Amino acid sequence: MARFLFSAFADEASKNISEQIAACKKNGIDYIELRNCDGKNISDFTVDEAKALKAKLDEGGIKVSSIGSHYGKIEITDDFAPHFEAFKNTVEVAKILETKYIRMFSFYFLNGESREEYKNEVFARLTAMVDYANENGILCCHENERGIYGDTPERALEIAEYFGDRIGNIFDPANYVINGNPTKPGFGPLCDKITYMHIKDAIADTQTVVPAGEGEGELEYILRELDKQEKVYFLSVEPHLKVFDGLKSLEVNDELALKMDSKYSYPDNESSFAAACSAIHNLIETKIQPVRMGVIGVGNMGSSHLKTYSNGEHSELRMVACADIIPERAEKAKEMLPHIKAYSSAEALIDSGEVDAVIIATPHYFHSPIAQYAFSKGVHVLTEKPAGVYTKQVREMNEAAAKSGLVFGIMYNQRTNCVYRKLRELVKSGEFGEIRRVSWIITDWYRTQAYYNSGGWRATWAGEGGGVLLNQCPHNLDLWQWICGMPCKISAKVHEGKWHNIEVEDDVTIYAEYPNGATGTFITSTGDCPGTNRLEITMDGAKIVCDGGSELSLYRLDGKISEHIFASSEGFGRLEGKWEEVETDGRNKQHSEVVRKFAAAILRGEPLVARGEEGINGLNISNAAHLSSWLGKDIEIPVDEDLYYSMLQEKIKSGKADKETVVESIQGDMSSTF
Repeated sequence: MARFLFSAFADEASKNISEQIAACKKNGIDYIELRNCDGKNISDFTVDEAKALKAKLDEGGIKVSSIGSHYGKIEITDDFAPHFEAFKNTVEVAKILETKYIRMFSFYFLNGESREEYKNEVFARLTAMVDYANENGILCCHENERGIYGDTPERALEIAEYFGDRIGNIFDPANYVINGNPTKPGFGPLCDKITYMHIKDAIADTQTVVPAGEGEGELEYILRELDKQEKVYFLSVEPHLKVFDGLKSLEVNDELALKMDSKYSYPDNESSFAAACSAIHNLIETKIQPVRMGVIGVGNMGSSHLKTYSNGEHSELRMVACADIIPERAEKAKEMLPHIKAYSSAEALIDSGEVDAVIIATPHYFHSPIAQYAFSKGVHVLTEKPAGVYTKQVREMNEAAAKSGLVFGIMYNQRTNCVYRKLRELVKSGEFGEIRRVSWIITDWYRTQAYYNSGGWRATWAGEGGGVLLNQCPHNLDLWQWICGMPCKISAKVHEGKWHNIEVEDDVTIYAEYPNGATGTFITSTGDCPGTNRLEITMDGAKIVCDGGSELSLYRLDGKISEHIFASSEGFGRLEGKWEEVETDGRNKQHSEVVRKFAAAILRGEPLVARGEEGINGLNISNAAHLSSWLGKDIEIPVDEDLYYSMLQEKIKSGKADKETVVESIQGDMSSTF
């Protein structure tokens, strides 16, 4: 579940820094690993020259991924003192260029020196550079290079383990291949220590560098394994497909340069650079992260999805586009993900042809129409909760999904919680008989008036279609029916604006009846502080308690209530039993797992965390609760969709919420909400 950032050694496109910037922009590269600029090695830049370079890069919209220095690329017997002094200057250059990485090597052994004899000297020199860089907020990243101490996976691992998190590690598959080291077995022990990749491939027999994926570097395998990590990696393209001016000055000998002018040679540097960039783009976009995803609505939850992606918590997909009717929000999204394309409407994004799937994170009323439009255009849909405001609208969405044959998921991320998954497993196992009673007190949704004033659509019948039941509780209502099954009848007291200046509900008590005679209560509010989150399920042979959504306990009875209640001769007789610890698998991946499985469903037909069609179930309960309170009577499920819709329209017409005090804002931290 990694996020890959494209970088490149753009000096292989041109000596001129302006042309390097242009080549990066033309080939979808957002970062540059600086090595040679205008004929001068970056390691020789002064502080003032670095400041001028930074201004050019900023103007061109290119950031620096790393300093592609030559430090550590001298013979182990060469004088280290002047080398180290130059390194200190490059650390200052790195800070000016706002990169935290400097590439470095572990010294050449080309004159027959014994690696074992000079091992202490290698580590002493590396320590001097690593420690100095760390003291200045810079991380040295060791690259495996032919002929140096760390030219094999074993010695590269030795260096990585010796320094731990004080050093970064660059994995260059082509260098290993040309050095006679198969990359796949070498990659395994180094995988979780890799900081970023150098992207070039090679063929061992001919000692030839080739585009990514064309050689023996196992790049597809490596990138698939990295994609399982929740990290952000630079993929730094180092073409080496054509001998470019200055290459011989970067290599100790010209053996590699002579080998490169074969099948993968190009008429000019610009063409060879483009071919190398195209190869890695193709590998990522067709093999590793093939699903192109867009986010519609970049308010609180939409921004949270972009942040999750930027943190490297998704797999097999790329966030490539976003849409919002508020231009400022789209601009903030681009600040988070500079490569993302922004659109002013959902329709524009869907029509662009840029996406295979969308996440809908708009106000509730828009979920269904946007989803239906996406399905009509052949775009897969993952919608935020709730599926909609009223079941009639959601049913139309479900029918459109079925007709399209596309993947339709809903963001019921609480189904990934190991506690709720285990609770459902216990209930559905049949071991404890039928449910007799269920009670959920879920009042830890405390909200201030400022929260409700943070958006003009919030807490209004016209904008949100409801309050705590539609905004805070869709996950709980889904879990309630997912674990316990659907009730058949609802009676409810739904208090509107009881604790806040809002027109929708902020305090609710639901009484439910089930087909087997079981009953349930569901109590929720945004006005309790501190609130409670406690779910109790009484079954024929046990009681299961879930506290806070994180602690699960089971009281196992020594018999069945339905039998003991009639068989016992003691009026106050009790069934014996005992509390047991309930073990879970500990996994709770939340939104990232929902999105990951959504991508897997698109690619391979794997099961979703929650099918979008299931969104109608929890909505049936909340719609029934509203109707019961409005009409003052029990409501059978499924609800009368036309009746609910007509009464909702009356609530919208009579809405009197004071929204003059609205202060539009996006919450920076969404960890306290589902």
